[in-house]
Amino acid sequence: MRFSTAVAASAAFVAGANAWGNYTGPVYTTEVVTAYTTYCPEATEITHGGVTYTVTEATTLTITNCPCTITKPVSSAVVTSCTRYVFTRILVS
Repeated sequence: MRFSTAVAASAAFVAGANAWGNYTGPVYTTEVVTAYTTYCPEATEITHGGVTYTVTEATTLTITNCPCTITKPVSSAVVTSCTRYVFTRILVS
């Protein structure tokens, strides 16, 4: 279960304002979650909330020692793709 803070709403507003050219840097949002799940493709160590979790092989790790506060960047992108096909008809007589 996730609880978004008021930061998310203001971050969305700031992100929209940044689109008009007054970019001031990255915008972040904070969420408080009851569990955090991530995929680790190889052996690693993750430290969260002062606890170090050791992963010895590829696995899905779920941290349940929560509530966990997660801060992540707010991102948005607009992708426009235009493909123009030109067909030429060759008449042979």
